[in-house]
Amino acid sequence: MAEKTTGLYVRMNPEKKEKAEAILKKLGLNSATAINMFYDQIILHNGIPFRVEIPNAWDNLDQMNKYEYAKLLDERLNTLTGREDLLGDVAKRLDAEKNEKKDN
Repeated sequence: MAEKTTGLYVRMNPEKKEKAEAILKKLGLNSATAINMFYDQIILHNGIPFRVEIPNAWDNLDQMNKYEYAKLLDERLNTLTGREDLLGDVAKRLDAEKNEKKDN
């Protein structure tokens, strides 16, 4: 005998749906299977199976590139000094000089 099921209707941005379904297809999954997996994880964890929070940039330094990091530092320094683009420009200039030396 087949398992009893119920429907779930979700409204979302069509572009988001298409992007997610393309990724799921690469994983060999469809939307229904992915949603069932998500619900299974909610039940197993007795809550959302990942942290739901507004990320703090300072907690994600390892995921930033040097320009993003320099920009973040600039923003902090600007609040103290009122100056703009302190480290970002320095990092870009140093990279340009490094690349120029490679080419010569």
